[in-house]
Amino acid sequence: MRKAAIALTVLAVSACGQTVAGSPGAGEIDVRKLEAGKYPTQPMDSYYSYTHSVRSGTSLAITRLADHVVLGSDIDPKLRYGTGIHAVDQPDDVASSMADQSKDVAKRNKMQFGFVSGSSDTEPVPLNKVPATSTLVTVTVLQFPSADAASTASREFEESDFNVNPVENRAVPISKFPTAYAHWRPGTPTIGSTIAHGNYTVSVFVSTASADLSMLTSMVEKTYTVQLPMLDELRPLSPEEVLRAEHDPEDMKRRVLDPSKTAVPGVGDMATNRPHGFLHFETDRESSKKLYSDGNVEYVTMGQAYSSQTYSYSKGIAQSFGTGSSKLLDGAILFRSRDEDSAKTLWSSLVAKPDAAMTPVGVPEAKCAEELMPWSSAKHFTCVVRYRNYVGTVWSTQPQDAQQRAAAQYAVLANSQ
Repeated sequence: MRKAAIALTVLAVSACGQTVAGSPGAGEIDVRKLEAGKYPTQPMDSYYSYTHSVRSGTSLAITRLADHVVLGSDIDPKLRYGTGIHAVDQPDDVASSMADQSKDVAKRNKMQFGFVSGSSDTEPVPLNKVPATSTLVTVTVLQFPSADAASTASREFEESDFNVNPVENRAVPISKFPTAYAHWRPGTPTIGSTIAHGNYTVSVFVSTASADLSMLTSMVEKTYTVQLPMLDELRPLSPEEVLRAEHDPEDMKRRVLDPSKTAVPGVGDMATNRPHGFLHFETDRESSKKLYSDGNVEYVTMGQAYSSQTYSYSKGIAQSFGTGSSKLLDGAILFRSRDEDSAKTLWSSLVAKPDAAMTPVGVPEAKCAEELMPWSSAKHFTCVVRYRNYVGTVWSTQPQDAQQRAAAQYAVLANSQ
């Protein structure tokens, strides 16, 4: 929350030379002297006023849902790697992880929104197909206007997928969840299942190395066992509530660097998640989970960080069995830890081998380094800054640009109190 008791606000000078009057708070640097280049140094709410819309509200609703979608490692510890995500903001998007015929089912039953997350026991390699020996699980959670609509959609999802190959497909009971639908084609190492749970449907697609039906059904049961209770904690949203969703209730978006000053919410871009929801975007989710746990991270805000879609190199299995979430060429991620000591722990763990020559001039607790990014052939330079219990990460394909972004992120944090 903003601290109204702080009377003095540190303000900045833009690259164009425009000066805003102000003075630094006691014990802190004068951020007006930092080299922030063309980037904003004031919090987002100083230049942007949020306007409610269906599109923005839907993005906020999907981000909220992601915090309650199961991770593969919660199903089985070996499923530690993320194969990608997909934001479902219109009925046609369900084809990202379900049969094409599912689009009509989603439309007919007035699906509102959804979120897809894929997991694997094999670390994905960019531009390569997922090995056939991998165990893969894709979970699709969709919200509908009512429990009746979700129940009807679940049955119709099963019917439409089953009828793609009605001669060879066989229905499969999921003993622990008798209301779930499932089917497989004997001799193939995959199974598809769907279940209605309140206003939600949960669809699970599993692929394993061998056509072992007991293993496939066990993985489906494990998924439902973890996923369904998570949805019990998430009250469904009416269309009106989606439209009127609050833009920044965590008071985080205003503090993250927004290079383009667009500020419009999107999944993976100007979005705030709890650590669980943010882990969907990570590749090695278990390593990241420990990192954020050690740093007592409460919230994570992404600014121009990730694409809301993952493109697959395994089409025909499931679209979201791709090669991890698509990180954008430059962006920002802001973490809020429980306290300053926790933030220091997190800051120390990020960019483990900093290049002293790249340290941004005058920026306290800042470090930078060139890092290899497996998803890109371009050079990438990452910088990390800490301000009180906030830790910001920025990156760019140019070292000076990354340093300027780091300075700007620090200034935004200092000016956001």
